Amino acid sequence: MQWWNTAILLFIVAWFLQIALSYVQSKHYQQTVRAMSGQGSGFLGVGVAKRKLGIGSVVILVTDLSGVVTQAKELTGVTVFGRFKQASDFVGKTIHELEQFNLDKSRFHAAKNAVEQIKQQTQNR
Repeated sequence: MQWWNTAILLFIVAWFLQIALSYVQSKHYQQTVRAMSGQGSGFLGVGVAKRKLGIGSVVILVTDLSGVVTQAKELTGVTVFGRFKQASDFVGKTIHELEQFNLDKSRFHAAKNAVEQIKQQTQNR
């Protein structure tokens, strides 16, 4: 009977640890988006690609008014320990060039989702 108590206690500790680390990751995401949206003029798009099996990706793109990517960050992974990193291979490309990427990686699907958000913003202008 004693091992049940230990197992339940470990489960509860792991659950609270997951909640705490998810909160920290959420704050990191909010800070990153807030910092990237500080650009004077242009558009910001956030794309998410989730996989049932495998690694998901979040891509944040910032473009100038002409649609050229000026900043790009990417979060890739399956744990709450992931942090945004620079995605310099997207910087300098236009949103039309990014739409043409046809690779089967979650980061490119996330980038296309971010481009779609940016295109919607430009149409609403």
